[in-house]
Amino acid sequence: MNRIAMSLTLVLLTGVGCSKKTDAHMETEKPRQEASGTEGIRIPLEGIRGLRLMKVPEARLAGRWVSGEAMGDEAAQALLSSPVKGIVSQISAIPGQSRQAGTVLAHIQSPELAHLKAGWIAAKAKLDRALADLAREERLFQAGAGSRRDLEAMRSEAATVNAEEEAARLGLEAVGLKPGEAGASFALKAPANGSVVVWKVQRGQGVEAGQELGSFQAAQAAVVRVELAQPGPTDWNPGTESEVRQSNGRTWRARLEGTPTTLTSDTRRLSYRLRFVGGPLPIPGTPVEVKVPLEKGIYLPQAALQQVEGRWGVFVVEQNAAEFRPVKRGLEVKDEVLVLEGLKPGDAVVAEGAYLLKAYQQKRTEPDEEGGHGH
Repeated sequence: MNRIAMSLTLVLLTGVGCSKKTDAHMETEKPRQEASGTEGIRIPLEGIRGLRLMKVPEARLAGRWVSGEAMGDEAAQALLSSPVKGIVSQISAIPGQSRQAGTVLAHIQSPELAHLKAGWIAAKAKLDRALADLAREERLFQAGAGSRRDLEAMRSEAATVNAEEEAARLGLEAVGLKPGEAGASFALKAPANGSVVVWKVQRGQGVEAGQELGSFQAAQAAVVRVELAQPGPTDWNPGTESEVRQSNGRTWRARLEGTPTTLTSDTRRLSYRLRFVGGPLPIPGTPVEVKVPLEKGIYLPQAALQQVEGRWGVFVVEQNAAEFRPVKRGLEVKDEVLVLEGLKPGDAVVAEGAYLLKAYQQKRTEPDEEGGHGH
């Protein structure tokens, strides 16, 4: 009887022990299951190849090159037009090529101009005859062989013909030509030293009087324009000098004139203007690049940042194990990414091969067929 009681006591004690052990196991397992996911999982690096570690550098002020265009002041620009109706017979100036003031840029064959020139020639010939007749009448009157009446009539006719010749001459001068220079073709000349920015007509095209044929930029470029997406750099203030470069290696300095307050109507971007400092300056319309300063912060290789469960982060290494740490991601600058929050200089992170750790971690956190997690 005593043996049976002792056996039952042992069975009960064993059951209680197992129950306590199970409860204790559940208590220790529960927090670990709640912490499952990306945080708190340390991945041993031993045996994982293809990784490159780096120390997080000190925060620095970086910049990126943005495409821009060298331009002249609006006051130095001029519209090219023909004062007469005609046909474009020749275009002799290529956009962007420097031209001296007075150089012929294009020729316009114009029947209208020929008609003006013919009218002046006729008026001039008529005036010459009238002056000759007037001189004869004056000689006859002085010799007593002519009447005053005939002399006054000749003077009146000469005055009328003179007015006709002057009107014809003014018609030519109104289109920018002297009577002796006029012909059937109008020569469009450079208004100053500079270059044609763009032609809006082509050879053989008919044009109306006053029609815009193109635009001309006097002298050299004075400013450079660059467009940036919102919100724009926060540390780029008026008066700040930036570097400007051309594809052929030429560089300039340019000073920011102001910060835009509105968006461009076509691209919906912020348009910045910088004024060139010093020379010799590029030709207006020259494509250039402007170095735009970005925010000061920590810059890491793009391969170091991985997106896990919708959050960007890096794998921080301590004691030969890596742990995913979320960070605040900023702008991309070529092959680097600005990290605004989450790291400090000196931290060891995985610079290359972080995707291997991401895949390893996702495999560990995926639930298995029994509802648990893979190991």
